[in-house]
Amino acid sequence: MAKSNLQFKTNYAVSSTIEPFYKGGKVQISKDEKFIFCTCGTRVNVLQIVTGKIVHSIEQDDQEDITSFALSLDDEILVTASKALLLKQWDWKQAQCTRSWRAIHNVPVASMTFDPTSTLLATGGCDGTIKLWDVVKQHCWR
Repeated sequence: MAKSNLQFKTNYAVSSTIEPFYKGGKVQISKDEKFIFCTCGTRVNVLQIVTGKIVHSIEQDDQEDITSFALSLDDEILVTASKALLLKQWDWKQAQCTRSWRAIHNVPVASMTFDPTSTLLATGGCDGTIKLWDVVKQHCWR
């Protein structure tokens, strides 16, 4: 057997990593079909579809798991609901919370969606109750 003069590298640099980005639940695609929104515990991850990379991670500062989220149909507003019964409105492109308020539900919010005008938000609690929120005037409408 011939002797080999191969030199193996001893130090390696990480070029990319794969981290958990989805733990089940709702997934939503942006209107322009460039981004996927999905929950992973205490955060909503925003993945760029072309690269598959996380471009933003919207994280709850109360460290409570996100139970539901909704992206407005115009892709401007992201609202999250946590187990702490808080609703948070986000500027998702900057990953900044613009406001937060109590959900007025007695149990966690299981589902939410915007109307076609992106001015009304419906939230559904695990107990079957539905609240209709005026996002512009910032109050529970019904």
